[in-house]
Amino acid sequence: MTFKEVISNKPICQLVPSVLHKRRVGAFTLIELLVVIAIIAILAALLLPAMASAKERALRAACKSNLRQIGISLLGYSHDNNNLLPNLGDTPYSAAPPDAAGLWAWDISTNLIDEVIRDGGSRNIFYCPSNPTWNCDDTWNFGIAGSGNDANGGFRITGYIWLLPGEGMHITSTPLEQPYWKTNVLGIPGQIAPSDAEVVVDVVVQDKTTASYSAVTSVGGLPASVIQRTSHLNGALPAGANDLFEDGHVDWRQWRDIYNRNHPQKYFGANPQFYF
Repeated sequence: MTFKEVISNKPICQLVPSVLHKRRVGAFTLIELLVVIAIIAILAALLLPAMASAKERALRAACKSNLRQIGISLLGYSHDNNNLLPNLGDTPYSAAPPDAAGLWAWDISTNLIDEVIRDGGSRNIFYCPSNPTWNCDDTWNFGIAGSGNDANGGFRITGYIWLLPGEGMHITSTPLEQPYWKTNVLGIPGQIAPSDAEVVVDVVVQDKTTASYSAVTSVGGLPASVIQRTSHLNGALPAGANDLFEDGHVDWRQWRDIYNRNHPQKYFGANPQFYF
């Protein structure tokens, strides 16, 4: 058979692919496109929780670093003051001893904050990165001199709970907080050892009116945009907290451990309640 005969016996579409055929080869059908979109959605559903979990672990590590820096400063202070921790109801941290400046468990004397900053700290170490809206000028400057909220000396609202003498003393009419104050780094006779005694802890707070951990409305004076809540959340419940202990080490505690190991729980105040 000659080449001419071969050519004559073949349809022209088999010899020279049409432009339409080329387009069909390179295009997706609607079903194929929907399958690709479905696969991408499934992969995103699998990866996003893992990415969120990794981000939260990074934030917890940054929070732990904050507390370590605060711990180094408090240990340095205690070594220079016969192993005592700062007493917020005494000079130079209060302008009207024995009353401390501030009302709540996260209010800290500006003089103590200035000391920590002179030791190498910064504003950011006073705020947990898991609640970034709390680190703002409205909290940082809330109780400074001339703000109208600076009774007994200036203070700042921080993102951690401080178990120092005088802290939270105005939160209620009864001294619920005093048993939890830590006075020195050597421990208190008859109480737990410094390695088990929390001195600065993450915010785990509940609005007792609404039972919410993620939105506290009981504390007034701040803009609505500044969300008062538990720092580390797992959905609507606390995930846990980083705790700085008297000996300077920091540990992460799961919420179930915080809630169960001290039942009934240790806390500051009646409403809201700060658990630790």
